[in-house]
Amino acid sequence: MRRWIGVFLALTMGVGARAEESWDAVVAAARKEGSVAVYSALSGPPTIARFKAFEAAYGIRVDHFVARASEVSERVRMEQSARRYIGDIYISSPASMPGRAIAGELQPAMKTPNLANLRDDIEHDDNGVPVWYPPYGILANTRLVGENDITSWKDLLDPRWKDRMIGDDPRLSGSAAAFFEATWKAFGREYHDRLATQHHVYTHNNREAERQVARGEYALYFPQQLPYALALKGLPVRMIVPKEGWIYASAHFALLTGAPHPNAARLLTNFMLEPESQLVLANAGLIPVTKGVIEKANDDARPYLSARLFGAATYANQDKLMALAAEIYK
Repeated sequence: MRRWIGVFLALTMGVGARAEESWDAVVAAARKEGSVAVYSALSGPPTIARFKAFEAAYGIRVDHFVARASEVSERVRMEQSARRYIGDIYISSPASMPGRAIAGELQPAMKTPNLANLRDDIEHDDNGVPVWYPPYGILANTRLVGENDITSWKDLLDPRWKDRMIGDDPRLSGSAAAFFEATWKAFGREYHDRLATQHHVYTHNNREAERQVARGEYALYFPQQLPYALALKGLPVRMIVPKEGWIYASAHFALLTGAPHPNAARLLTNFMLEPESQLVLANAGLIPVTKGVIEKANDDARPYLSARLFGAATYANQDKLMALAAEIYK
């Protein structure tokens, strides 16, 4: 009994201390830590630019590892299982967070002042802090695809696109898993059985795939992330938002167990929720999570940012649907 009373007192005292915590003290501790290690499959140029701005503002180095979702996941798993704690922040979608939490690899979601500015429609998660939503549509070569040829995700089944499409490998986690789950829920297995007969090429290199479409080697690429599409301005491509809406992910910042720089992790997370950071992300084509930002976005990005959201990958269906995708797409 005394043991449990001691545990209770330790926990409640910790909660009280955290409630009274000074944010200035967090900033000072973060500066003393001097660096923060970020692991991500959802980062791109605008994210990297804000990390550089954070370094300039606080003098804290950001060590940034970017790879495919499966590669980042494996790196986290290996470090955590070996108890060789190097990473601080794990950027991922909520689809992978519960499994990480169950495995004891994540600490509770970080608390930061700018969380008070979250939009009401943004998903909350006990394991991570939402920072942006990457939207995914279809990239088309304007010389090969007419203005009204593709208006729905179902149009990928049109026989005219057989052997003329390239897509992310649906058997892997990440954007392709989000595409698979959203379309499976909406259209059923038949959709994917038919899509598999289109013989589209599976890629592990999305940046090269979009250039292949721009060169006319393929007519279509999916799912294409909006920021990368906007960066192709001037090339013979256009971004298509199907009538059903965006496939999407939500980039959450999670604090890894054993994080050696927890204060710097919280400070960086808060910095990414600052109005300036959110506007930079929005102007690049990432859906912002804080209030009053979409309205201020530039003319290139703003029309896309309010489009409806169609679907994303979820933790509950992940293993089952990845096995199904492997069965269909051989």
